[in-house]
Amino acid sequence: MTASEPSPVSDGSAELPVPPLMPSAPLDETKALTRVCFGSCYAPQFKQSHVWQHILALKPDAFLYLGDNVYQRDENGRPELLELREAYSLLAAEADFAALRAATPVLPVWDDHDYGMNNAGADFPARLQTEALFKQVWAVPLDDPRRHREGVYYSRTVGPTGKRTQLILLDLHYFLTKKSLLGEIQWRWLEQTFAESADLRIFASPIPVLCDADRLDGWHKYPAERERLFKLIDQTNGVVIVSGDSHVGAHYRRSEGVAYPLLELTASSLNFPWREDLHIPPGPPDSARIGPVFWESNFGAVDIDWDKGEISLALYDDIGRLVHKERIALAALQGR
Repeated sequence: MTASEPSPVSDGSAELPVPPLMPSAPLDETKALTRVCFGSCYAPQFKQSHVWQHILALKPDAFLYLGDNVYQRDENGRPELLELREAYSLLAAEADFAALRAATPVLPVWDDHDYGMNNAGADFPARLQTEALFKQVWAVPLDDPRRHREGVYYSRTVGPTGKRTQLILLDLHYFLTKKSLLGEIQWRWLEQTFAESADLRIFASPIPVLCDADRLDGWHKYPAERERLFKLIDQTNGVVIVSGDSHVGAHYRRSEGVAYPLLELTASSLNFPWREDLHIPPGPPDSARIGPVFWESNFGAVDIDWDKGEISLALYDDIGRLVHKERIALAALQGR
């Protein structure tokens, strides 16, 4: 075991199964990013999907794993986390996912089902155990800031001046209450992170930000938090949004009430889409959505053309066919 490898999680009272570590290729922070793929909601208990092969075929510079990265067969919240350990072990055993990790930096954050239980928050009794398990299985280095603070949120800034991309990944469960998604500690960190210099910011939220569909989880269920986020984005530049959780793929855009257009792509689910009988959402159309809703398995990509000054948010099906793409000029992403 090297100095950068975490120690196995133990509760001190029983020998628990230790899932294999899932390290990935290192992120080269000196090289400008040109393609970042992302996805969410993967059930390793299902027949092995070949979606990982098709993500790898696009040769991304990084893969953002946006939560519900595994599902437990039974969410009981016991501190031993046996079902979560089992699910991580199944994912680690997948050869296609191992091939992606070997070639591509994988940057994970959790959503509720790999945090512990459906919609669990700050009052989840086993949150310390599940946090330790997350940092273990994803081989978070001992000198990583996440090792020395609560929660699994973090950022990476990649590329030279003029082509600098900031990757921001949020934790929407460790501090979750009825009033707040992020908690004040994470809000202060986000304010400091947005104040850092970057030419483009890929803001990764485990749940959709711009979606207004009542049926789906999202920031719209925390309106005060969402307005606080919009005001913060107004004070910076270069933000595009990627998200997961919804078990559908869709693009969203907001132009009113913000300093510059906000473009978002939700990519979900990697292998666990909505059932056909749930395909017609009730209520009025989502005014923020642009383009079609894609109901089958999918993943997303952010393509960055630094020479043209253009950003593309592309949705792909699980065998790598382009479903829908939206473009925006980098020059348009300027705050006040």
